[in-house]
Amino acid sequence: MRESSDGPRRLLRRDERRAQLIRAAASAFVRSGYSATSLEDVAAEAGVTKVVIYRHFESKRDLYLAVLLDVRARIRAKLEHDGEPRTDSVHQLAVAASENPDGYRLLYRHARYEPEFAEIVNDINVSTAEMTEARLQAHIPDDGRRAWIAALIPTLVVESVLTWLDADQPGSPAELADTIDPVLKQLVTGGR
Repeated sequence: MRESSDGPRRLLRRDERRAQLIRAAASAFVRSGYSATSLEDVAAEAGVTKVVIYRHFESKRDLYLAVLLDVRARIRAKLEHDGEPRTDSVHQLAVAASENPDGYRLLYRHARYEPEFAEIVNDINVSTAEMTEARLQAHIPDDGRRAWIAALIPTLVVESVLTWLDADQPGSPAELADTIDPVLKQLVTGGR
């Protein structure tokens, strides 16, 4: 254990440090954007030196990509149970977003405007719409309406969670889900 001016400081395990750097990078990138954020900015956010970052990531691009992939992996882990999609997906998405709000914002709001990363976000959106459409197959027989609703639902849910985060998470993830789920049901059933 090392001493710091604030008392004993515990050295982080490699996985803990990597997670800390990913969270700090998400905050720095959300605040200033990819181009305007330096690794020095990320290091300052994390309270480490740039050398520590290079022990975990080869470049700024590698770090940004790691943030996106980490957030996506955490979301997927929340949205699946035993390899099957969960039925409480809005609630679980809100839980995942609340665990790393800046990471969620980076993935769903900012990365699509970064030329190097826009394709990753587009691929996520396409695969999400395809999975949603497959789940709607039994509920919406009309191909055109099903494709539209399958694209609309993820957009509505993602934007609802972003708005909830931006409002400082009023209410719990369960309350957010209780608000959004009836709207989604209306979309699927067409008000029937």
